[in-house]
Amino acid sequence: MKIILVFICFLIPILVQPNPIIQRHDVSESDYIVEENAPGFMIDLPHEGHGVLISEQWILTVAHTIFYDYRNKKLTINGSEYVIQEVIIHPNYVKDIPEAYLSGDSKPFMKFLYSRSDIALIKLSEPVKNSNPIELYTNRNEKDQIIEIYGKGATGNGLTGEQQDTRANQTLRFCRNVVTGSDENWLTYVFDPPQNAIELEGMHGSGDSGGPSIIYVNKKPYLAGLSSWQYWDGDLSDFKAGLYGTTAYQTRVSSYIDWINNYIKNR
Repeated sequence: MKIILVFICFLIPILVQPNPIIQRHDVSESDYIVEENAPGFMIDLPHEGHGVLISEQWILTVAHTIFYDYRNKKLTINGSEYVIQEVIIHPNYVKDIPEAYLSGDSKPFMKFLYSRSDIALIKLSEPVKNSNPIELYTNRNEKDQIIEIYGKGATGNGLTGEQQDTRANQTLRFCRNVVTGSDENWLTYVFDPPQNAIELEGMHGSGDSGGPSIIYVNKKPYLAGLSSWQYWDGDLSDFKAGLYGTTAYQTRVSSYIDWINNYIKNR
């Protein structure tokens, strides 16, 4: 089971964090770099990873990007600073990974990652001025649709995997892929080699956690997923992130619509 979880486990750092887009080896790196029209709804979090502005005062992210108490921490959005007022972790998210899962056969770790709800809400102390939040994708027809994935951090390609020494560059990249699976709480896609890939195919990697995956409807973007982890089959010591054939897991936003809306309405 190959695992790249977009959260940081210092014992297996690469396993638990998607990085800023791993690309096809036969396509120029510059084609994946976002130089203009960066999505205004993508927010950098205090420690690492991203969140997505879904209303003037609320950010959606994956729970494993919340490394400590973020209350009163500041976020820079549209050039202004905003204070985090509250963080709400989904009740079915389990933070502590059993130590026995962090070495040897990957199956127990993969099962652990699959079983939890990797999602969280962040409330800001005041609405974002001139905000451009993205609407949530509420339909359950994600399978076979093309998603557009954004992130910053390390990059690499499907032949060699991700290169951790590129992580500090914090370059915004994007890629595309096709949703191959839609389980109850997860969307999945496979990083195919060029002969089976779509144009600008790629996958998330270390540092991309919580970054948006977008479905376009009539040219309008909707938030369908949040980068979370990658599947690995085998011994954890052999794990290599971002190789062709790897399956990526995204938190499925449509599964959490009621949970999200209930908190925003009642807070």
